[in-house]
Amino acid sequence: MSAPRWVAACALVAGLVVAAGARPQTAAPPPATGPAWKPIFQNKQLAYYVDASRAQPSGPFELTLLEQFTLPRVIDGAQVWSLVSRIKIRCDQKEIATLDITLHALKMGAGPAIASQPIGEALHEPQPGSLGAIVWSAACAKP
Repeated sequence: MSAPRWVAACALVAGLVVAAGARPQTAAPPPATGPAWKPIFQNKQLAYYVDASRAQPSGPFELTLLEQFTLPRVIDGAQVWSLVSRIKIRCDQKEIATLDITLHALKMGAGPAIASQPIGEALHEPQPGSLGAIVWSAACAKP
């Protein structure tokens, strides 16, 4: 079974943003409600945040990744402002995997979920300079 077009479109956007040479930047902090979002990357089109409050130095753990668009995207006929992904990480093994992605109608992962798709990736080492590498570094940073 192939993934819906929106999953491929989101992966393409994320890959192009990082591959295009955009540099990680500090984004403006989001509202103080909900998860403790930590900005990890921003450019003119989008910003990424992680809620790494459950980070652990060893063993697998899950964290939430938020992709916030500057302008809404239309994906399969629906207006989407943000994507929320559940990510599995092993800091001690430098491994990461996307578990699922959910599209949201409002900013910062708020509002009704428009669609959700399990991804079920196997744990793997992220490619240098990729979004996965940025997420792993943010989640596994030593205090």
